[in-house]
Amino acid sequence: MHVRSMEWFGGNPSSQSSTSCLSEDSQDGNTLMVGANSLEEKKLKRRQKNRAAAQRSRQKHTEKADELHQQHEMLEKSNAALQKEIEALEKEKKNWIQTLKDHEATCLLGSPDICQDLLTSSLTTQPSLPLWLVEGLDLGLQ
Repeated sequence: MHVRSMEWFGGNPSSQSSTSCLSEDSQDGNTLMVGANSLEEKKLKRRQKNRAAAQRSRQKHTEKADELHQQHEMLEKSNAALQKEIEALEKEKKNWIQTLKDHEATCLLGSPDICQDLLTSSLTTQPSLPLWLVEGLDLGLQ
């Protein structure tokens, strides 16, 4: 009986308990004897290949998770540094706003000549006003 005919009747040749099964040779149509050991060897090789592929897949996923963890830690450190920089810039902005308010109060109380002198001395002793602060003050932001 050929393997194909066993399949038509619902039989599974690989599940048979006999020591050998029949197979059809595709070249000349002759029937050849194939040992059960050969089928078992093929199953074993297929299982080994599957195990190796699964292990490679698990290793790949582990490496990806490690990479993402490292990237997360790096981004956390970067975020903390940026938060500190924001705090420092906000503090600097408050100082500039206070300096400007103090200057405006002096200009309103004194003469324009005194105001000009104070402004000139203030600009030579302090760094120039940042552009973002000037633009923010022009927009009425404080």
